[in-house]
Amino acid sequence: MSGSGGVVGASAAERRSGGPVARWLLLSAAAVAALLAVERIGSDQERLEVAAARDTALRRIVTGIPGTYRHTIARIDLSLEDARARAAAHADQWLMHERVAYAYLERARLSGSFDDYAAAGAALDRAFAVAAPGTGPHATRAALDFTMHRLDGAERQLGLIDGYAVPPDRSQRAELTAMRGDIAFYRGDYAGALAAYDAADAIEPGTADFRRGVYLFRTGRFDLAEAAYDRVERGERLPSPQFRSFIALQRGILDLERGRRDEALVHFREADRLFPGHWLVEEHIAEVAALKGDLDGAAARYRDIVRRTGHPEFMDALAGIARQRGDRAAEAQWTRRAAAAWQRRLAQFPQAAYGHALDHCRGKGDWRCALALAERNHAARPYGEAKIALARALLHNRRPGEARAMIESVLASPWRTADLHAAAAEIYAATGDAAAAAAQRRLAIRIDPFALEPPAPLAG
Repeated sequence: MSGSGGVVGASAAERRSGGPVARWLLLSAAAVAALLAVERIGSDQERLEVAAARDTALRRIVTGIPGTYRHTIARIDLSLEDARARAAAHADQWLMHERVAYAYLERARLSGSFDDYAAAGAALDRAFAVAAPGTGPHATRAALDFTMHRLDGAERQLGLIDGYAVPPDRSQRAELTAMRGDIAFYRGDYAGALAAYDAADAIEPGTADFRRGVYLFRTGRFDLAEAAYDRVERGERLPSPQFRSFIALQRGILDLERGRRDEALVHFREADRLFPGHWLVEEHIAEVAALKGDLDGAAARYRDIVRRTGHPEFMDALAGIARQRGDRAAEAQWTRRAAAAWQRRLAQFPQAAYGHALDHCRGKGDWRCALALAERNHAARPYGEAKIALARALLHNRRPGEARAMIESVLASPWRTADLHAAAAEIYAATGDAAAAAAQRRLAIRIDPFALEPPAPLAG
C-alpha cells in the first residue's frame, strides 16, 4: 500500500498512509471487489483453465485454489493463453476479447504492472471495435477506467449500462451501484459515497462492507474499520489464501496508521505466510524494517522487489535509504532509474501515475514538479489525500495562503488521518498560527505517536 520513499519534508504519517502503493490498494475498494469476483468464477472458466494446461504439473496449478503469488500468476497466464487463442479464432465476437481483457485485469491487480493494464485496455478496444452499437464490455471498461483514476470515463460506462434493455442481475447491479459510491468517494463526496453504499447493500447485503471499512479508516474510526474488514472475511464461505492475506494486510495497515509497528508487523508476516511471494506484502515488511532502523534489511527487500517488478516506488525507497546513509552516488543512480520508470507510467496512464510520481518529485526536492503533478492529481480525484498533497506542494512553493485554504477544506470534511493533522500543523506554523499548529500536532500524535518524527526512507 503506501508508496514512494525519501520524501523531503514529509511527516512519518504522510509517508506511511499517503504513499502510492497504499493509495493503489487500500483506497481502491474495487480491488477487494475484484478479488471477491475471482473467488466466485464459475465452472465454465475453470474448465477453460484446465483445458489450457499442457501437462500434469500445470493442471495442479489451474485446478484448486493457488496458494502462492507465483502459482496464481501462472494460473492467470494459462487462462490468458487460452483466452487469446479463442479471441484470435473468433475475432468478430466481442465477448472473446473481453475475456482477454478480464484476464489481464486480474493479472494487473496482482502484479501492479501498467503494461498489464495497457494490454487490458487494448483488448477492450478490440472488443468495442467489433461490438454492435449499444453493446460491448462496458462494465469491464468501467472497472479499468476506475482503477486508472479516470472517474469520468468510469461514470460514462455506468451510464451506458443503465440504458441496457435487459438490466444486469442483482449482484451486478449491487456492484455497479457500489462503484458509483467509489466514484463519489474519490471526488470528495463522502455523503454521496455512503448513500450509494447503502443502496448497494439494499440490493445485495455485504457488497459495500470493505468500502465502508476504507471510509471508516480514512475518517479515523479504526476499530469500526477493522470490524468492517472482519465482516468481509466472515462473509467469504471459502476464502482463498490470497483473500485471507489481503485482509491480514489491511489489518496491518490499520495498525501502522496508529503507530503500532510491532502489531502491524505481525499482520504483515501473517499475510506473507498465507500467500507467499506477493511483493505488496513484502514491501510492508520492508517498511517496518526501515521504521525500526534496519536499513540494511529494508534495502535488501526493496532491491529484490525492484528486481522482480521494476516498480519505481521502490527505486525511490532505495534512493531514500542511500540519501540517509550519505551515499550520493547510489542515491543518484536509483533516482535516475525511478525517473525513467515514472515517465513511462505517466505516458501510459497519467491520471493513475500523478499521485505516485509527485512523491518522486518531492523525494528529490523538486517542489515545482510536485506542485504540477499535485494539481493534476487533485483535478482527477479531489478527495482528502489529493488535497493534502496539493496543500503541501502549495506551501513548499511559497503559496501559504492557498495551502491553508486547501488544508482547511479537508479539516472541514470527515477526513481524519495523522497525515492530515501533521500537514495542517506544518501549514499553520508557516502562516504564524502557533496555537492552531500546536492543536494539530496534538491531534496527529493522538492517532500516531510517531506522526511528527522525521521521515524514514520508505516506500510505504
